[in-house]
Amino acid sequence: MSGLDLEKTYFEEHAAEILAAANMNKAQFAKEMGVLPQNINKLIATKNALLLTKAATVLNTTIQFLLYGNYQNEEVEQCDVHGCIYINNTPHIFNNRAELDELLKQE
Repeated sequence: MSGLDLEKTYFEEHAAEILAAANMNKAQFAKEMGVLPQNINKLIATKNALLLTKAATVLNTTIQFLLYGNYQNEEVEQCDVHGCIYINNTPHIFNNRAELDELLKQE
C-alpha cells in the first residue's frame, strides 16, 4: 500500500479493537461522533479527512493511526499532498501537508 491509495483504512479493518481500547462500543462512538447508530458502519468506513480527524480526537489517537495503524510512517510523511477541501460549504485549496493541517484545525 503506498501513499493514500487505501481500499480500507486500518480503522475499518480493526474498529472493534480500536473502540475497545478507547473503552467504547459502536453506539457510544456514534453518539460521540453525532451520527445515528445505524450509520456507524458508514462512518467507520469513511476516508473523509474531517470525519477521521474528529474520530481520532474522540478516540484519543491520530488520524495516521486510523489510516495506517501506526504513528510513524515515513512514506506518508513524505507524500505529496494537495487538493481542495470544503469547510462549511467554502472551498479551501491546500498545497502541502502543513496547509491541510492548518485547515483542519479551523474546523
